[in-house]
Amino acid sequence: MSVTPTKKRLAPAITLRYALGLTQKMAASSRHPDRGLTLIEGLVAIVIVSVTLVSITPPIFWATGTRVQNRRAEQALQLAQGEIDRVRTLVDQGQATIDLLPPNAGTNNIRAANSVPAPIIPKDGNVISVNPLCTNRDDGKAPDSPTKYLQVNTDPNPENSNDCKANFLIQTFRSTGFDENGIVPAGTTAPAGFVMGVRVYSIVAERNVGKLLTEQASLKGTNGLGNQLTRPLAVQYSTIVRSNASKNLDIYRKLCPSSGAGGC
Repeated sequence: MSVTPTKKRLAPAITLRYALGLTQKMAASSRHPDRGLTLIEGLVAIVIVSVTLVSITPPIFWATGTRVQNRRAEQALQLAQGEIDRVRTLVDQGQATIDLLPPNAGTNNIRAANSVPAPIIPKDGNVISVNPLCTNRDDGKAPDSPTKYLQVNTDPNPENSNDCKANFLIQTFRSTGFDENGIVPAGTTAPAGFVMGVRVYSIVAERNVGKLLTEQASLKGTNGLGNQLTRPLAVQYSTIVRSNASKNLDIYRKLCPSSGAGGC
């Protein structure tokens, strides 16, 4: 019969297909997708994650520290300029008195290097704050010595209106100056013209009072406090002369005798 040869030809193909199928089943059964990670694989993963964290953490700290330092420096500059504007307004309006003006440094050349030392003690009183609810607000009078500093709060605690901790230290001082006749004033007479200086330190510098420096801090990239610990964030000088004084030009010339001298 013709059936037998056909069966003989199909038998090897069926056998081969069965063998391949059995092999695939055995291979699949030998795999364990839920067997988890081996100890070596876990250690490799930990090493990779650690290396990644170590490589990206320093730039994050550096960027954060630099941003905070720049923000403080900008605030310090605004505080220094604001104090100069306040005193200038008092002088122009004829309301300047000795207790409202910066303390006298005893010289007419306050811009000379280290002619006015860094502050060493806080002013008697409390904190100057923009928050009217602060219970420890300062009386508004100027310090009686160039070596005293003011404590200033610019960021009141929104959760506690009575918590007005200082953010900055401000040192203000002035030259002896001249009266309207171009003479060095005596006693309690307020000068008609003088050179004013302002140094603004971060509050973190208070821990180094007695070792503070007078040169302005260098604003470089940093992941820490940088020069804020010992140097002022802002240093400003300004020649202040009453604008409606009849001899204001002569007073200005006395305060600025030559280029690079005095307060000019």
